[in-house]
Amino acid sequence: MNEIKIFVTHSPNANSIRPQIPFFDHITAGSVFQQGPLPKGMLRDDTGTHISEKNKSCCELTTQYWAWKNVTADHYGFCHYRRYFSFSPELLPEAGCGSIVLPYLDKKARKMLCLEEKDIRAHVEQYDFLIAKAVPTEALYAKNVYEHYRQAPGLHVEDLDLFCQILYEKYPHMQKAAKAYLNGARFYPCNMFIMNRELFHWYASMLFDLLDAYEQQAAVFADKYEWQRFARDKHTKGSCDTTDGPDTKRYSREGLRTPGHLGERFLGIFYEYIRQLGTWKVKELQMALIEHTQRPAARRPDHQEIPIVSAANASFVPALFVCLRSLADCTDPRRRYHIYIFHTDIRIEDQLIFQTELENEQIRVDFIDVGMRIAGYRLKAKGKITAETYYRFLILDVLKDCPKAVWLDCDLIIRRDVAQLYDLDLDGYWLAAAVDPDFAGQCNGANPDTARYCQQTLQLKDPFQYVQAGVLVFHICEMQKKVRAKQLFAMAQQGNYRYSDQDLLNIVCEGKIRRLPMAWNMMTDRKNMRYTVIRSAPADLLEDYEQARKQPYIIHYAGSPKPWEAPDMDFAREFWETARNTPYYETLLAGITRQAGKLPFAEKAVGAAVKAVKKMLPQHSRIRWAAGKLYWKLK
Repeated sequence: MNEIKIFVTHSPNANSIRPQIPFFDHITAGSVFQQGPLPKGMLRDDTGTHISEKNKSCCELTTQYWAWKNVTADHYGFCHYRRYFSFSPELLPEAGCGSIVLPYLDKKARKMLCLEEKDIRAHVEQYDFLIAKAVPTEALYAKNVYEHYRQAPGLHVEDLDLFCQILYEKYPHMQKAAKAYLNGARFYPCNMFIMNRELFHWYASMLFDLLDAYEQQAAVFADKYEWQRFARDKHTKGSCDTTDGPDTKRYSREGLRTPGHLGERFLGIFYEYIRQLGTWKVKELQMALIEHTQRPAARRPDHQEIPIVSAANASFVPALFVCLRSLADCTDPRRRYHIYIFHTDIRIEDQLIFQTELENEQIRVDFIDVGMRIAGYRLKAKGKITAETYYRFLILDVLKDCPKAVWLDCDLIIRRDVAQLYDLDLDGYWLAAAVDPDFAGQCNGANPDTARYCQQTLQLKDPFQYVQAGVLVFHICEMQKKVRAKQLFAMAQQGNYRYSDQDLLNIVCEGKIRRLPMAWNMMTDRKNMRYTVIRSAPADLLEDYEQARKQPYIIHYAGSPKPWEAPDMDFAREFWETARNTPYYETLLAGITRQAGKLPFAEKAVGAAVKAVKKMLPQHSRIRWAAGKLYWKLK
């Protein structure tokens, strides 16, 4: 069988994904600039004969050079950590950029792209030259490939003119193909191809011969001409003559990558030449752009650190910071804390703010993009609960080597050191959590529908032990023996649960939950509505809640509104006292200004409809129960 080598280029000092795909090898382009050891299994382009030190100008071409000089194979291929070939026999839907756009390279995506050994081999061995599908220059707002280069920010068309001049002198038989390609309206992007050995060695020998000559002549021009020459508008210039060339001394960072850009154009020229010859079997492959390619960069907790986990989406970042600021204000100076934030869309800029503001000798903060882990699951939460609530299940996977971990919702204010939670003896338990007094009150007469739901759907033995999941201590090493994250996610998709993951944890962990005082998860009231319900709870739970309100250890703004939506709500002062000392204070204030008096029409309509139905239908009737069941299913 033919030996196939397809190299996936990665940037130095990056932490990008490295999926294991048959025939694909991951390599760092510019390994000479790598700080610290490379990830396990990653190849280097600075061994043997190499030009790794030219990566800042030649980009991914340094891996092509290394493969040409150091690797023996029957077929050579190259792609990027963000872009992969599609070997699907079907034409897959493309975005406006001319690529198949996928959020993650998960199992579903691999199946769609046919990244299996038999599919890849069938394509590669059938053709001599496979190239990433061309993009019409019209989509790039240019009439042809030459004009696209001329208009590219940071690039100078004089470089392309000089490169072509060298090409015509050294390889005159390529002139027809070069002019046809540059004047044509189909651009082959990204230096992505798979060639047989003969074609690849032919291509590489010409490419690097041309780039060597270009670099020598460009250096001469840079010494000869002054910067003032570039004051002329490059868009008014035509092709340069034999006595005028580029001055590269003042090039921008993108301009310094000119050899890489020229190599990209030469690939199109070479493909056009081979196609014109008509003696080789060629084909264009679709290209898939992967949106999320960063691997979780979390540092592993050591045995002295307390793992603390929370989750949020981009819109909850200000609230999450306030929560963690309050946590940091209550830490024990003798202890160390490691905060993990599970997310899929929090900006790098915000991540840096968290790490800059919160990290010190005691506290470390890591953001973990869990997109790959949840891809394929339909995580639909009820009402205003967001899908991030399910991320707590991932503690069992991400922190599987830790004995315990503390989970905190992001709508909390911490008033006591959470190390006291972590230190709890959980022998014989899977979780530690506080009973939900609101749920208990509903089950004890305030809402018979909830009691029926608890009995028929949740099937709990004791509804008054149902816990609220905003503050949890996971006994990971014990819980893993009986349940895994993927099992919990599967259950979430199969059932119709009113309180999402909270219901699931109560079902799975029933009888294995250590009960916390409610002071560790004191839920605020909502215009006296919650307390009205809680008064129906068993007396001991009501007393626990009333004592918690007097001196809460953790204040939980469960449900809605939140203090950043209604600054006069229950316990809002405690939130704003902390918020004033955070970088997001102005953001939170601006949010209140925008929301003032603006309750969405749909929300008003639903609220009015619910009130009307409650008035019309008898409280304990079957029809009211059926209507309530339908409401929660649709919510």
